[in-house]
Amino acid sequence: MKFIIRLNMAAALYALFPFAGIELMVNVYRIGRLTGWDLDRVNALTLVFCAAGFILSGWGIPRLVRHWLNGRKTSFFALLLWIPYFMMLIYITAAWFPITNPADKPDPVTGLIAIAGLALYPFYLAILHLFGIAPFSGDPGENPVA
Repeated sequence: MKFIIRLNMAAALYALFPFAGIELMVNVYRIGRLTGWDLDRVNALTLVFCAAGFILSGWGIPRLVRHWLNGRKTSFFALLLWIPYFMMLIYITAAWFPITNPADKPDPVTGLIAIAGLALYPFYLAILHLFGIAPFSGDPGENPVA
């Protein structure tokens, strides 16, 4: 039972990375209007945040799989479980913070970028999971052959 709770919590964490990036991309005009920043500054900060999330997840997900999910192969279920959490986050955000100003609507190409990112994200997660469960991913003093 403890593993199932950890698996769902890991899946919820996996949903946070694309959710944050997509919400920042979609709400560029709203962020610029509310903060008073120009769009170049908001886009640059969004790019920095997405790059930092990419690097942080590349370092943290294998460690999470290795230590928190015990490197089990059943942790691959999180590669599917993140999708409902992602959809729930998007729905809650859209319901709580609707676009009331027509100038805040995102560009149409933003949806294409989001679709491409979401199509590649499961493969990225799968590669990071492989690093988390691989036999060479244990302690440095551990012998993977024996």
